[in-house]
This record gives sequence, structure tokens and C-alpha cells, in this order.
Amino acid sequence: MSSTSPPQIGSIADRLAADRLGVMGLLHFSLTAATPLTVIAGVTVTGWALTGQIGIPVAFAAIGVVLVLFSVGYTTMARHISNAGAFYAFAAKGVSPTVGVGAALIALVAYTGLSLGLYGLVGVAAAPLIESWTGWAAPWWVPAVGLWLLVTVLGTRAVDLNSKFLAVLLSLEMAIIVVFSVSNLGHPVEGTLHFDALDPTLLFTSISGALLVLGFLGMVGVEMPTVYSEETKNRRRTVRIATVLAILILAVLYTIASWSMTVAVGPDNIVQAAREMDLGVFFMLIEEQMGATMATIAEVLLVTSVVAAAISFHNTVARYTFALGREHVLPAALGATSARTGAPMRASLVQSAIAAVVLVIYIAADLDPLVDLFYLFGTSGGFGILVLVTLVSGAVVKYFWRNPRGETAWNTRLAPALSTVLLIAITTMAIVSFADLLGVGPDSPLPTAVLVIYAAVAAIGITWGLVLRSAKPELYARIGTGPDAVMEETAPEPAEAGDRP
Repeated sequence: MSSTSPPQIGSIADRLAADRLGVMGLLHFSLTAATPLTVIAGVTVTGWALTGQIGIPVAFAAIGVVLVLFSVGYTTMARHISNAGAFYAFAAKGVSPTVGVGAALIALVAYTGLSLGLYGLVGVAAAPLIESWTGWAAPWWVPAVGLWLLVTVLGTRAVDLNSKFLAVLLSLEMAIIVVFSVSNLGHPVEGTLHFDALDPTLLFTSISGALLVLGFLGMVGVEMPTVYSEETKNRRRTVRIATVLAILILAVLYTIASWSMTVAVGPDNIVQAAREMDLGVFFMLIEEQMGATMATIAEVLLVTSVVAAAISFHNTVARYTFALGREHVLPAALGATSARTGAPMRASLVQSAIAAVVLVIYIAADLDPLVDLFYLFGTSGGFGILVLVTLVSGAVVKYFWRNPRGETAWNTRLAPALSTVLLIAITTMAIVSFADLLGVGPDSPLPTAVLVIYAAVAAIGITWGLVLRSAKPELYARIGTGPDAVMEETAPEPAEAGDRP
């Protein structure tokens, strides 16, 4: 087929490879994106240090409840809309195509931020290991560039290959967390199990907003199964099971693991320990209870946790970009897949190019990879996902209000409405406590700058949506439709009389 010929209906160039992923495959992408080991070793400890409160474990449990409510409507809508740009499609069909375009650009910025931040963390986490093994004090960007090469290669390969690779890393990561939690509970300080960190009243204090937002940041990734709905087997059933399982697994794992740390260190001591040792709290407990060898293994698994998450987020961004290119919201060239692997190769390579530019800038400017790259981009990206989850929760209510489509009231109205109210409250708390979340003072312009960037991105998306509505109404009407939009657009013209069959 020539470069000027229109693609055929159902062409691999317009579609992601179907029937590649089951429940376990979706779980691998979702759980690895959440970086469980990074959350336990980093987010929980940072939360204790920043807030001065021990309630992170109960915050994880509460966020788990909110996200289970959210998943009811979210996965019900996924039965009727299959699109690699999940948030984008849900906002487009639930609210309007214009809002969908705005949501799409926010998703690209947020997921890209989460993906880019991980290059800074892998550099900081892997450089000491390289030095201890080789004696070479490698700069942080050496492992970061190594990760970039791995992600770039895997991003152009079949999605099931990525899933299998992630499965190995995830299994090791989850195993160390379970062993760590059991060991902590078997070594309680002063020989007594303390349940102080599980007290629900800790969620009703002046800093409960910060606790809940940190809890949400640890759960980012559970929304990902819908991104791969076009590539799943029996998506009506598989996506829901994978989403709910991901939420429950992470909520239980995080709650128990973070609580176990307060048991081993002591609820009265954990805040001070977090402020003095940061990530060292996690590794100190492992070394004390299981030895230096296990502590080294945990350090390696922290690196592999970041590697797995980087692969998962990269795949997510590539699929959002592909979905927007396929519907001509972004350049159409991005909406093509590899004929051999079914992967969105062009979209993936664009994402890799963006990451390369950012890495070059950070290396040239000698910026702090942990504070200026990982923490800033990661927290800001997580906030963007919170905004999108809140928007989509409301979109679910509106979508089914117009057309129940045979679904129950609980699935389409009650659960989505309740989750929307709760998510709006959490988002408001996030905005109010954004300076604390970024670790800056109240006079810092950084929180305002991040919020303004998101507002500007949303405005650009909405404006572009309005332009499309005016200039290309047929294209505008297909926004969020996914594979069906391509089939409508590329269907062959009816044969006229006298034409050859």
C-alpha cells in the first residue's frame, strides 16, 4: 500500500493488537505503575516527615474505599466505551468532546510528568549500587540513560512482552513487601502491637487533606486497565476485575505495610525517624531484622520497581498519544501502530524523544534529580491524575443519566455520585495543601506555577476542541469514539455503476 493510500478497514495501522491481555496482564501494568516498593519506602516515610502525623496507613485504607466506589461507575462505562485514551474518551462522551480534548492534554502532561520523574529516582537509587559493586562513582544520569534505552526499546514491542517483563519485576517487588510486613509485625517495639496508626479519627484533623492526597498518590496507576481495553480479552469482564483487584491489593498491601513500620519503630518514634533517615527507615528495618544481604536485595528491587513503573507509564502515554492521533486531534501520523508488533511505535518514539530532551536539560543544568525531577514531576503528575479521576467520575454520572443502557442505578448513579463528591473534597484539599505536598514554603511561586500550567493546558485543549467543532464538525463528532471513528473515516466509497468489483 502506498503512503498516499487510505488505510483499510481494521488495518493494523489503525488498531492496537487485540486479545493480548487478560486480568493478570492488566494487573501487571496497573500495579507496577503504582510502584508499591517506592510507595512503602518513600511516599509513606515522606508523608510522616512532612505532616508530622502517623495516619498514613488509615489514609491508604480510606482512599481504597473511595477508589472502589469510583471503579464501580468507571468500569461500567468501560463496558460501553473502549478507547486507549480512557480519561479522554470518558470525558468526551460523558461531558462533551471539547472537555474531552482538554482532559486528554491534562492526561498527557500528568502521565508524562510521572514518567519523567522516575528517571531522576532511578539515577539516585541505582548510582550507589553501581559504586558499591564496581567502585565507580557513576553520576545519576548514567542509570537514567540506561533506563531510557530500555523503555525506548520495550515501548516499540508487543504489549504482552511488556506485560511478561513487568510480571517478573512485580512478583519480586510484592514478595519483599510481604516479607517486610510480616517481619515488622514479628518484631514490635517493646514487644507490643500498636494500632494507633489505624485510628480512623486521624482523618479528621487539620492536616487530613495532606494525608488523603498522599494516600491517593500511592494509588496512581489503578486506573490503567481501561487504557488497555482495546488489547484485552473479554474487556467487559476483564477490565472491571483487574481494576477492582488492583485497588484492593494496593489498599491492603499499603495499609498493612505502612502500619507494620509504625509497629516496628513505634508510633511515637516513626515521625522523628522519618525526618532523620528518610528512605533509610525502610532499609534500616530490613537490615536489623533480616541482615545486610536482604537490605541490598531490597535496594536492587527498589531500582527494578522504578524501572517497571517507567515502562508502564511510558506505555500509557504512548497509547493516549496514539488515540489522539487516530482521531486526528493530534497529527494523524501518531495514530498508527507497528504492523509487526501492534504497538503504537510512533507515539512511543515521540515520548522517548521528549524524555531525552528533558534528561539533556537536567544533565546540562546540573539540577537535583531527586528534588527537581522526581519529587516535582511526580507530585505534580499525581495531582493531574487526581483532577482527571474527579472529572471522569462526574462524567460517568452525566453519561448514564442521559442513557442508562440497561445498567443498575448503583453502577450508574449512586456509586459514581458518591465518589464524585468525595473526590471533589480530596481535590480541594490537594489544592489547599499543595505547597506542603511539594515541600516548599507558603511564599514559593512553585505551587501556583504548577496549577497555572494545568489550567493553561486545559484551556488550550478546550480551545482546540472548539476550533475543531467549528472547522471540522464531522471529526469533532467522532472524538472519543476510538476504533469505530477510524472505521467510519476509512470505510471505502460505494462502488459506482460500471466500476470493477
